[in-house]
Amino acid sequence: MSRKGGLARGQGLNALIKSGDRDIKEAVEEAEKNGVLEIDIKLIETNPDQPRKVFDEDEIKGLAESIKENGLINPITLREKDGKYQIISGERRFRAFKFLERNKVPALVLKNIADSKMLELTLVENIQRADLNAIEIARSYKKLIYDLNIKQEELANRVGKSRSAVSNSMRILDLSENIQNMILQGKLTEGHARAILSLPNEKERENFAKVIVEKNYSVRECERIVKEKKEAKNIQNKQTTKKDPNIKKLENDLEKIFSTKVNVIDKNGKEGKIIIEYYSSDDLSRIMDMLDNIDLERNSEKPKLEY
Repeated sequence: MSRKGGLARGQGLNALIKSGDRDIKEAVEEAEKNGVLEIDIKLIETNPDQPRKVFDEDEIKGLAESIKENGLINPITLREKDGKYQIISGERRFRAFKFLERNKVPALVLKNIADSKMLELTLVENIQRADLNAIEIARSYKKLIYDLNIKQEELANRVGKSRSAVSNSMRILDLSENIQNMILQGKLTEGHARAILSLPNEKERENFAKVIVEKNYSVRECERIVKEKKEAKNIQNKQTTKKDPNIKKLENDLEKIFSTKVNVIDKNGKEGKIIIEYYSSDDLSRIMDMLDNIDLERNSEKPKLEY
């Protein structure tokens, strides 16, 4: 272990040093006094409570090339434990150094940090760096609340966020695992997730998430679509309360045939329109094929419907 000058301190330490926890504050202050140290990479262990579970290999290689060209701007943050070191933050940088086959890595080292405080430290450091995506943060919040047996308000104080920010973040965990994975993979953003959460049921959410990825919708476009869906739903609910029982039966029969939502709007008993909803391009193709088959069964000589 040797000293190294010239590197900026970990950005997350700016938040940690303001911590109300005396042990953490003292450990951070001591780490800053000791400065950046060169730590033998063989003595460093990854953090089992690391919120980030997915590491992009191409991203690691790109970071390694940047470090090779420009050096490391910010050191990683470690805690000393039983003669070895455990990563608090900077696992991507650590992996990049391993890729470069370096023997040592610049680090700020915190001492006398209990296991129970590791996740909290890791989460705060990574949040300050904006190193985590929405799912990783929400899952970490949930784990902290469970492990520490605290309420959202206390957690918010500990991580330097408002209670509403913590609450809104954790709402993302109400989404299905499939949609959460899309967020983890970077296919959907937190803004997309909040728009999806506005939909009332899981099937609608799943279908809408697929459409967003397929069409590459912006968050603003998603919010507009959700707003339109809600307005249409309100209109439909008002119409449903006044619908003739025969019209309702027709809707139910058509929904069974097409396996999707169908709305029959009767204007005056003589004219109206039938709306068949679809939620993806595959869904539309399926409905078109059904309509084509119905048409062919009625008259085999008629040409196929085109859309």
